[in-house]
Amino acid sequence: MHLLARVTDKLLFAVLLLAALQVPILADHYRQYLSGYYDGLQEQADTIKQLAIDYHYSSIEALLADLANNADPVVREDARNKIATLARLSELETGLDALSNGAYYQQAWYMFAPARKNTLLRVLDNFSPSVPLSPEPVVFSILFATLLNMLIWSPVWVGKHFYTWYKERRERFKFG
Repeated sequence: MHLLARVTDKLLFAVLLLAALQVPILADHYRQYLSGYYDGLQEQADTIKQLAIDYHYSSIEALLADLANNADPVVREDARNKIATLARLSELETGLDALSNGAYYQQAWYMFAPARKNTLLRVLDNFSPSVPLSPEPVVFSILFATLLNMLIWSPVWVGKHFYTWYKERRERFKFG
């Protein structure tokens, strides 16, 4: 029985380690995906900025406010789309910063946030597992896998120690 538990523990740790090693690789794929999307939105933002300059607006915001107050509903809708584009560009900058400069857990927190589920699924479509080559992600993956393994096994350890303690107490106070 002890052999089975030890083998199961080691297999669980191996699976957790392999999964944890994928986080930095996935973060790199995710960053590349966001970079491409960011470049496309940046071109649109540059076009909006050039429109503001060409038509002598003091800022992009002034141009968009003027478009949003236009009588034509198509122009107002276009203004809303441009505002949404600029807001998304700002969100992408935050995400790229987290994925490029963030620690292991910050990258994981950003990628696995429920609000970004659709993006993660698109990135996973083109993801192929591999092993990171730099030491920092490997160390963080080992630490994370160890911690998670201990967390998973702790109820078993506590239950085993409680059962042993209960059995000793029961035999000690046995009347008969």
